[in-house]
Amino acid sequence: MNEQRSGFDVTNPAVFFRMMLGALYVPHMLFKLMDMPGAVAFFDKAGFKPALFFVVLALVMESIAAAGLFFNVLVKWTGLVSAGVLAVAVYAVFVTKGVGWLWNLGGVEYLVLWAAGSFVFALNAWKQEIAKYGRVHFLSPAHV
Repeated sequence: MNEQRSGFDVTNPAVFFRMMLGALYVPHMLFKLMDMPGAVAFFDKAGFKPALFFVVLALVMESIAAAGLFFNVLVKWTGLVSAGVLAVAVYAVFVTKGVGWLWNLGGVEYLVLWAAGSFVFALNAWKQEIAKYGRVHFLSPAHV
């Protein structure tokens, strides 16, 4: 299988996991879109003001992360975007609900796993790029 197609080989566990990390953003974003007043209220409570601006910014960044991870586009960057977005989400949960770990009790373990997975894929993409080209290129894709 050539390198270009390997980005969609769902029989490869790493590819499947990367695609899932991207796909998880779909319900995450839909929740915001389906209850925009609730999302704005949450962002406001977390201290992100103006809240509507930050909700829209989050949706844009989440869309970039989702597409990049799912379609294997600039994962070295989109993985970092994803990890950053989720780090901010962890902060927001801590501010609004207090520090907690278990996701089923309103904690952040799910967000931390999601962020860590995104970060690992970004690091792997950078590593592959250095191995292939001997240096880092600003926009060249690195495939998983």
